Amino acid sequence: MPWRCPICGTENRDDALTCRVCGAYKPEATTRRVAQIAKESVSATLLVEVLESPVESLVGRRFEIKVTTPGAVISVGRAVENQIVVPDPAVSRRHLRLIVTSNGVVVEDLGSSNGTYLVEGGGERLIKVENVGRQAVVRVGGTKLRIALLPS
Repeated sequence: MPWRCPICGTENRDDALTCRVCGAYKPEATTRRVAQIAKESVSATLLVEVLESPVESLVGRRFEIKVTTPGAVISVGRAVENQIVVPDPAVSRRHLRLIVTSNGVVVEDLGSSNGTYLVEGGGERLIKVENVGRQAVVRVGGTKLRIALLPS
């Protein structure tokens, strides 16, 4: 029976001991207690920079978020309750979330109307859930965002 990752929510095969996207352990695959995991720390800064956007005042804007625990979730979308607000009309209110893991950043589209695209090698591809590593460029609506996980 497939299992859902407690960190990024990805569905994984039953025989997999770690998540195929973020590398988190299958909940019953380890003897580590939740209290032990919570004591682990990550010392990093998640940097999200707006490279292009139809909203001219947004271009060049940088969002820096200090991250101290693995599994930190940062929401991105048009609604003001997101940690990163992108007022592009083609961006959904709750467009995507960024999950910081020990293996980099997981980008998860939250069922947005226009999708989330990973920009790589001069092309783009639609993604649902993907570990993009420590640096990537994604497009949401007409806005391109550079995502970087920097050590602190």
